[in-house]
Amino acid sequence: MVVMVGKKVLAISGSPRNGNTDAMLKRVLDSARESGARIELVKLCDKNIEFCDGCDRCCKAHHCHLVDDMQMIYKKIFESTAIVLGSPNYFNNVSALIKNFIDRMNPYYEDERLKGKKVATVCVGGQSYESIKYCEQALEQFLRICSMKLVGKVWATADARREILENEKVMQQCFELGKKLVEE
Repeated sequence: MVVMVGKKVLAISGSPRNGNTDAMLKRVLDSARESGARIELVKLCDKNIEFCDGCDRCCKAHHCHLVDDMQMIYKKIFESTAIVLGSPNYFNNVSALIKNFIDRMNPYYEDERLKGKKVATVCVGGQSYESIKYCEQALEQFLRICSMKLVGKVWATADARREILENEKVMQQCFELGKKLVEE
């Protein structure tokens, strides 16, 4: 395994609480840190992020006119070498927090700084895989539209808060995913 020097892995959590999604993201980040990367977790629930107002000015201006915490998140995304996106499964889809994040990325979907950027995803929910796959697909469509490179994903089922910590197989998959984000 070759590890690139100066790697930064950014995790973005679409969970409104500190539960299974965040536990999975933290495991990915722990592994990335052990592999030599600088790490950071952004919890969207802790940020002031307005809803996209559909103005479409961003299509020409290539930046969003809304001034809030997304400006800081855009900067972190562009400065990172790899990203891991995490969402709980809500009604066969991503959470509203992640959906709003995706919508607010509209000004940059053709930005060269995103093209080929390594990204991993984690999805977790109390339902079956049949339900969770739609959450995964929503994240994968976002990555495809932005021309980012999906390098791996972990999905899991869990009902109780932080139950995922007891699932050694999933936690190991998250650990391996973190290493993959840092490999050259």
